[in-house]
Amino acid sequence: MMIRALMLGGIFVGALIQLFLPPWPIFGGIKPPVLAAFALYYALHRTPRGMWIAVFWAALLHDGLELGGLGPALIGFPVIGVLAHRVRLEIFVDGVVTQMFFGAIGAMVVTLFTLFIYSISGQRPFYLGHTLLRVIGSGVLGMVTLPLVALVMNKLEATLPKRRGYGWQ
Repeated sequence: MMIRALMLGGIFVGALIQLFLPPWPIFGGIKPPVLAAFALYYALHRTPRGMWIAVFWAALLHDGLELGGLGPALIGFPVIGVLAHRVRLEIFVDGVVTQMFFGAIGAMVVTLFTLFIYSISGQRPFYLGHTLLRVIGSGVLGMVTLPLVALVMNKLEATLPKRRGYGWQ
């Protein structure tokens, strides 16, 4: 129960951080993918049920913070979550290089889904150069964001009391 409360609290704090972080003009005005990092962190570290809870809430909050309609993150986050969850037993999930790789790929996939859905629906124009700049920028920012989120969440989860086999704890 405490793990789920920490997970949801972390995702809500991550949404606030993503909301208040400024966009990076050098990367096409994209913000660091904090909520995608939370979805990937829980996809790499939790059971399928915990992964789906984290992916759903992170995607819902991500779409709520975007200027467009709901939908792109609700498609992109489950894709990156399921793919990361399937390979988590074959990789070293706490390795910094692994986290950097998954952070970059996850952020790039979500950015591609978002840009394509917004361009197909007519909410934003599609320019190839701007799209490449945003995709590469999101990969760079995702490469930095996921290791930071994993470090903070590992430290916070280590402070939780360990469950014993008796009592209501």
